Amino acid sequence: FEAYGIGGASMVINVLSDNPNRANADVKYAVGKNHGKIAESGSVLFMYDRKGKIDVPNAVVDEEALLDAAIEADIDDFLLEEVEENSSAVLVEPSDAAKMFEVVKGMGYDEAKMSLTWITKAPVECNNEDFEANMVIIDKLEELDDVDSVEHNMSN
Repeated sequence: FEAYGIGGASMVINVLSDNPNRANADVKYAVGKNHGKIAESGSVLFMYDRKGKIDVPNAVVDEEALLDAAIEADIDDFLLEEVEENSSAVLVEPSDAAKMFEVVKGMGYDEAKMSLTWITKAPVECNNEDFEANMVIIDKLEELDDVDSVEHNMSN
């Protein structure tokens, strides 16, 4: 699903369900009840890139060592970012995600987890009131059993 929040925010809602009718109704209700709007297919997604994401909890990955290992594995492009204190994330093209996951595991980061995610091309700065309202929408969506994850373009 794709949705618009408040203050120019957009959301990509990833749903995994054995009952699409229930998931459809639940997502539309959660978004609409909290002053968001379900968007037409493709109207939000063009503002995002699909990426492979390798989360490395409880460790800061050495960028030089990762670069050397990535080159050796024939991975041309990646982005390493510190996501929380003492945790890292590596973003790669979806086609390179499995190879990069093996590279990271080979470097001794056994707790690493791999997923596919949507990364915004155009982050939006929302004021505090709009940010809080959008977080209410996201929280309500994440409480639903069928919602796997919610990606958004808010930068704050």
